[in-house]
Amino acid sequence: MVKHLINVFCVTFIIFYTNQIFSSSSDITVRELITGDQENLHIRILKAIPEDGQISIGPKDAKNIIIEFFDYKCGYCIKMHPELVELTNARNDTRVVFLQLPILSKTSVKLAKLVLAAKYQGKGFEIHHALLTQQGSLTDEKINKIINDVKLDSEKIREDLERREIDEALSITSFIGNGIGARGTPAVFINDMFNPGYVPKAVIEQLLE
Repeated sequence: MVKHLINVFCVTFIIFYTNQIFSSSSDITVRELITGDQENLHIRILKAIPEDGQISIGPKDAKNIIIEFFDYKCGYCIKMHPELVELTNARNDTRVVFLQLPILSKTSVKLAKLVLAAKYQGKGFEIHHALLTQQGSLTDEKINKIINDVKLDSEKIREDLERREIDEALSITSFIGNGIGARGTPAVFINDMFNPGYVPKAVIEQLLE
């Protein structure tokens, strides 16, 4: 699996490099991401994606790391979300990192940017959780209610939505998602094991250390 991922990365790197998506502020280089052998791929992915592009719960020094590439319009992502939260709340050795892969609609992109912008007010996970636990379709009315309920500063959120860092983080995450073969969502790493699709909570528990 790892060799396959490396081959995919090598092919897509040429396109990525010409677009110069990675900036000098990245924690690791593309070369280190593709060929690094000192750390598992899932660890290198988190180092490559800026903090601005990550939403997480659980201790940062957790022994177990779950990475979910997701879309707010994805039914299986919605199904998986409360299971991941329950799992993290029940254990003190597990961290979940949610990475935006808004591939299903224009609304997906809008919501991804909204949540990443909310991080600058310290409310990234709060609004992320609210969006994924709403009953029924996510209408504009519901989205506006969520924004009001979490008490986001509307003026600041408008300013933060224009941040270059958000677009850069989404570009990097999209590149990596495509590179690992995430053709849909969810796409999940459970430590160093990649699972392209929904993974039930019971199965995740069996795969954790």
